[in-house]
Amino acid sequence: MLKYVIKRVIISAVTLLTIIVVLFVMLQFMPGSPFNNERLTDVQRASLEAKYGLDKPLWRQFVIYVKNILTGDFGVSYSIQANYPVSSLIANKFQISIQLGLQAGIIGILLGVALGAVSALFHNGFIDSLTTVVSMIGASVPSQVLALGLVYVAAYKLGLFPLVYKPDMPISSTALATISLAIFPMAIAARFTRNEMLEVMSSQYITFAEAKGVPRWRVICIHAMKNTLVPLITTLSPIVIGLMTGSMVIENIFSIPGIGKLFIMGITSNDYNVVLSLSFIFSAMFIGIMLVTDLLYGVIDPRIRLNGGAK
Repeated sequence: MLKYVIKRVIISAVTLLTIIVVLFVMLQFMPGSPFNNERLTDVQRASLEAKYGLDKPLWRQFVIYVKNILTGDFGVSYSIQANYPVSSLIANKFQISIQLGLQAGIIGILLGVALGAVSALFHNGFIDSLTTVVSMIGASVPSQVLALGLVYVAAYKLGLFPLVYKPDMPISSTALATISLAIFPMAIAARFTRNEMLEVMSSQYITFAEAKGVPRWRVICIHAMKNTLVPLITTLSPIVIGLMTGSMVIENIFSIPGIGKLFIMGITSNDYNVVLSLSFIFSAMFIGIMLVTDLLYGVIDPRIRLNGGAK
């Protein structure tokens, strides 16, 4: 098990470093600079670049940047909020996006797994048909369309929720946004759980367990669900990360000051430190979740662990 964990950690670290190199190089080819103000003279612009170390060779800028981020120093913002620490700028918005993403992810996945399991148990029945229709609608309707409908009906017409985000009402202010974002993972989880459980329930070892007189609830909860979770985790992990790193459209609809909007602002204003810092955080979160997923494979299915450790 230890060899399996070490191997996955090394692969994750190399992947993250590769992503940082690619992002850093690509940003250098972006048109313009962080100091695009037309009122600045060439001398002033050169002075600012020297102040922030942008006049140094690329390799030296990269080494300095990697050294800084490993110590938690993401530098300062060049243009969005001049000379303001990027870490503080991100922290002010990151918590909101994480809260929104976790709410949507947890609610969507739990509901989806429950719907998918019930659908599989009542295969070809009315409940199965109803669940399938709900899943198809959830996967087909864009979250922003649903969000606009919820704003109009639940917030504007009925007044059940605030129209815009209010810091003193973090739960109710994000409720409609959470529902809008949770529909897609719910649909994916329901459809995937249904298909996997149908396949698992027709397996020989399930038939053998039932023939031995194992209670049906135990067959479903222990044997069937356990083998359904492995592929389900792979499918849903990237979706959860996408939710946690913010949805630009949804955040704009509900005026939520999240991290998605900050990322777009960093790109449009060539604020390199903001873009690189957010890209690093996004990549680290994605790779971290995939690493945890790999380790969960080893817990759920020991065969995966043994095969991975033997390689």
